[in-house]
Amino acid sequence: MLLVLASLPGCSELALTKEDTPPPAVDPANDKLVANSLKAEFKERGSFDTFDISAYRWVHSTKGWSWLTCVRFRDRGYQRIYAVFVKDGAVVDSRFAVQTDACEMQTYSSFDALMGAVPLTSVGGQGPLY
Repeated sequence: MLLVLASLPGCSELALTKEDTPPPAVDPANDKLVANSLKAEFKERGSFDTFDISAYRWVHSTKGWSWLTCVRFRDRGYQRIYAVFVKDGAVVDSRFAVQTDACEMQTYSSFDALMGAVPLTSVGGQGPLY
Protein backbone atom coordinates (compact mmCIF):
# COMPACT_ATOMS: atom_id res chain seq x y z
CA MET A 1 0.00 0.00 0.00
CA LEU A 2 2.83 2.41 0.83
CA LEU A 3 4.45 1.69 -2.52
CA VAL A 4 1.26 2.68 -4.37
CA LEU A 5 0.92 5.90 -2.37
CA ALA A 6 4.55 6.77 -2.97
CA SER A 7 4.15 6.40 -6.73
CA LEU A 8 1.01 8.58 -7.00
CA PRO A 9 2.75 11.99 -6.75
CA GLY A 10 4.71 11.16 -9.91
CA CYS A 11 1.46 10.59 -11.81
CA SER A 12 0.19 14.07 -11.02
CA GLU A 13 3.08 15.70 -12.85
CA LEU A 14 2.06 14.64 -16.34
CA ALA A 15 3.10 17.01 -19.12
CA LEU A 16 0.49 19.23 -20.72
CA THR A 17 -0.54 18.31 -24.22
CA LYS A 18 0.09 20.71 -27.08
CA GLU A 19 -3.60 21.66 -27.09
CA ASP A 20 -3.61 22.48 -23.35
CA THR A 21 -0.67 24.87 -23.64
CA PRO A 22 -1.78 28.38 -24.64
CA PRO A 23 -0.21 29.95 -27.72
CA PRO A 24 2.51 32.50 -26.87
CA ALA A 25 0.30 35.46 -27.84
CA VAL A 26 -3.18 36.35 -29.00
CA ASP A 27 -3.47 36.88 -32.74
CA PRO A 28 -4.24 40.59 -33.38
CA ALA A 29 -6.60 39.51 -36.19
CA ASN A 30 -8.94 37.98 -33.58
CA ASP A 31 -10.68 41.34 -33.08
CA LYS A 32 -11.69 41.41 -36.73
CA LEU A 33 -12.89 37.79 -36.55
CA VAL A 34 -15.02 38.62 -33.51
CA ALA A 35 -16.41 41.77 -35.14
CA ASN A 36 -17.35 39.94 -38.34
CA SER A 37 -18.96 37.13 -36.35
CA LEU A 38 -21.08 39.55 -34.32
CA LYS A 39 -22.10 41.49 -37.43
CA ALA A 40 -23.32 38.23 -38.99
CA GLU A 41 -24.98 37.02 -35.78
CA PHE A 42 -26.82 40.26 -34.94
CA LYS A 43 -28.52 41.23 -38.19
CA GLU A 44 -30.46 44.12 -36.65
CA ARG A 45 -27.82 46.01 -34.67
CA GLY A 46 -29.59 49.35 -35.05
CA SER A 47 -30.62 49.41 -31.39
CA PHE A 48 -27.15 48.36 -30.15
CA ASP A 49 -24.49 50.85 -29.11
CA THR A 50 -21.43 51.34 -26.90
CA PHE A 51 -19.51 48.18 -27.81
CA ASP A 52 -16.62 47.23 -25.49
CA ILE A 53 -14.33 44.17 -25.55
CA SER A 54 -12.40 42.38 -22.82
CA ALA A 55 -8.90 40.94 -23.01
CA TYR A 56 -8.59 37.42 -24.41
CA ARG A 57 -8.22 34.52 -21.94
CA TRP A 58 -7.15 30.92 -22.67
CA VAL A 59 -10.03 28.73 -21.40
CA HIS A 60 -11.39 25.23 -21.75
CA SER A 61 -14.98 25.08 -23.01
CA THR A 62 -17.23 22.49 -24.59
CA LYS A 63 -15.30 23.02 -27.85
CA GLY A 64 -11.92 22.39 -26.20
CA TRP A 65 -9.19 24.94 -25.48
CA SER A 66 -9.71 28.36 -27.09
CA TRP A 67 -9.38 32.09 -26.55
CA LEU A 68 -12.40 33.69 -24.83
CA THR A 69 -13.30 37.33 -25.12
CA CYS A 70 -16.40 39.08 -23.84
CA VAL A 71 -18.16 41.83 -25.77
CA ARG A 72 -20.31 44.23 -23.76
CA PHE A 73 -22.91 46.43 -25.43
CA ARG A 74 -26.16 48.25 -24.82
CA ASP A 75 -29.37 46.95 -26.41
CA ARG A 76 -32.37 49.27 -26.10
CA GLY A 77 -30.90 50.69 -22.89
CA TYR A 78 -30.02 47.32 -21.32
CA GLN A 79 -26.46 46.09 -20.90
CA ARG A 80 -25.77 42.75 -22.59
CA ILE A 81 -22.60 40.66 -22.65
CA TYR A 82 -21.73 38.17 -25.36
CA ALA A 83 -18.97 35.54 -25.04
CA VAL A 84 -16.97 34.64 -28.15
CA PHE A 85 -14.54 31.70 -28.37
CA VAL A 86 -11.75 31.83 -30.99
CA LYS A 87 -9.40 29.02 -31.99
CA ASP A 88 -7.01 28.59 -34.92
CA GLY A 89 -8.19 31.71 -36.73
CA ALA A 90 -11.93 31.01 -36.48
CA VAL A 91 -14.82 31.67 -34.13
CA VAL A 92 -15.69 28.21 -32.77
CA ASP A 93 -18.53 29.20 -30.43
CA SER A 94 -20.44 32.25 -29.24
CA ARG A 95 -23.33 32.90 -26.89
CA PHE A 96 -24.78 35.35 -24.45
CA ALA A 97 -22.39 35.16 -21.50
CA VAL A 98 -23.14 32.84 -18.61
CA GLN A 99 -21.75 33.04 -15.09
CA THR A 100 -18.93 30.55 -15.75
CA ASP A 101 -17.56 32.85 -18.50
CA ALA A 102 -16.69 35.37 -15.74
CA CYS A 103 -17.38 38.26 -18.12
CA GLU A 104 -18.72 40.47 -15.33
CA MET A 105 -15.28 40.53 -13.68
CA GLN A 106 -13.34 41.56 -16.81
CA THR A 107 -11.91 44.94 -17.73
CA TYR A 108 -13.21 46.37 -21.00
CA SER A 109 -11.98 48.79 -23.63
CA SER A 110 -13.71 50.34 -26.63
CA PHE A 111 -14.29 47.83 -29.43
CA ASP A 112 -13.37 49.96 -32.44
CA ALA A 113 -13.30 47.01 -34.86
CA LEU A 114 -17.04 46.58 -34.41
CA MET A 115 -18.06 50.20 -34.13
CA GLY A 116 -16.13 51.39 -37.17
CA ALA A 117 -15.49 55.00 -37.92
CA VAL A 118 -18.50 57.14 -38.81
CA PRO A 119 -17.65 59.81 -41.39
CA LEU A 120 -18.52 63.30 -40.20
CA THR A 121 -20.39 64.05 -43.41
CA SER A 122 -22.87 61.24 -42.72
CA VAL A 123 -23.91 62.66 -39.34
CA GLY A 124 -24.87 66.22 -40.11
CA GLY A 125 -24.65 66.32 -43.87
CA GLN A 126 -21.71 68.75 -43.81
CA GLY A 127 -18.03 68.31 -43.35
CA PRO A 128 -16.07 70.00 -40.56
CA LEU A 129 -15.94 73.78 -40.54
CA TYR A 130 -12.38 75.05 -40.24
